[in-house]
Amino acid sequence: MKIFIVIALVGLLVYLIARRFMLTSAGTTSIVKASQRQHFVLIDTSPQLIRRVTKSTLRTVGIGFLLLLIALVLGMKIKILWILIPLSLYLIGQFFVYTNHIKSTKDQRIYFNPETYEVLVDYIKDQPLSFNLMRDVVSVSEIKSVQKNRDTLFGYYKLRLKQGAAVIPYLIEQNDNSVNKLFFTYLNENFKIEVESKLFPII
Repeated sequence: MKIFIVIALVGLLVYLIARRFMLTSAGTTSIVKASQRQHFVLIDTSPQLIRRVTKSTLRTVGIGFLLLLIALVLGMKIKILWILIPLSLYLIGQFFVYTNHIKSTKDQRIYFNPETYEVLVDYIKDQPLSFNLMRDVVSVSEIKSVQKNRDTLFGYYKLRLKQGAAVIPYLIEQNDNSVNKLFFTYLNENFKIEVESKLFPII
């Protein structure tokens, strides 16, 4: 009877993860006209980075499932193995952090004018937000995971503006190109960034 409960729990977790993955994979469409983006450069992640992060996250989640199975099945006889459950749940939870950050990255497009430092955030499901990186940013905070998921550190910047706020996931910063570097170098050199570590840095 206990083994059936274990199988049901694992099946439920797999279903939730698969459903979340399908929702995250949905396409997005820009609502800002091309004329509004003249002289702006898109600050975005790259397909190669997404593939690398996806691969490392799925490996981590797979290890989490394996540890959970070991803890639930063998833990009935060897009680000490119950200590694996918190670790396995943490590893599985990385998938929900991953889908949250991928969704946040896809739900917005950030355009940056490297000459004027104007920024245009084009949200898929909300009104566009525009601000100047030099004049309109009140403060910057950084929320990051307590440790790397293999070679990926999940986290994000939160820019508090004179009107509103903007959130920029690490997945965008990790894309290594000159415009991205200029944008994030300005943030790090011109603001005293408050850094906070979280177990699950959900946006």
